[in-house]
Amino acid sequence: IDPSLPRNFVLYELLNSAYGFKGDVIDQLCHALDAEAVGRRFYARDHVAVVDRGTVVISPIEAEDSCEVQVQEGALRAYCGNSVLYFETRSIDLIEEFTVPANQALIDADKLQWPLTLRRWREGDWFIPFGMTGKKKLSDYLIDRKLSLPAKQRQFVLLSGEEIVWVVGERIDERFRLDNKSENVLCITREIV
Repeated sequence: IDPSLPRNFVLYELLNSAYGFKGDVIDQLCHALDAEAVGRRFYARDHVAVVDRGTVVISPIEAEDSCEVQVQEGALRAYCGNSVLYFETRSIDLIEEFTVPANQALIDADKLQWPLTLRRWREGDWFIPFGMTGKKKLSDYLIDRKLSLPAKQRQFVLLSGEEIVWVVGERIDERFRLDNKSENVLCITREIV
């Protein structure tokens, strides 16, 4: 590698072309390198990059890796497994349709505690499915949905604090739904990449 090339350019070219890391993730990784943030993890579809004392270590994502990332308020997108989540905050007055497909979620933004956490689901997770009043174990929900084992292993959840906001691509939690007091809406769209 030509030492006269800027480090960030070289990292972008290597991480994007060889491993599929996206530009905004690479930017965050470069900031972590500059801040000497040891142990920070950054995800692409199949690989994880870990900052370790000024170096970047890349490896395939292990099955038991929770793929946990923090989503800061105002973030435009976040990556989870083979998907990207796009975030947009709008006034409730600008929402034309409140019925959305499974790959979208409309969340009461004023009920959220930032940063949000995006990770794979784990045993012991529970939520209150939209339209219901009682708690349900996520493992039972996934069984009821008859998801295959690989699909269960790829299932992500979005959390506010310790509470599930959205079983990504499936169902939101009743506690974060829009109601007659809602003013600001976090619109989330999941796309497969």
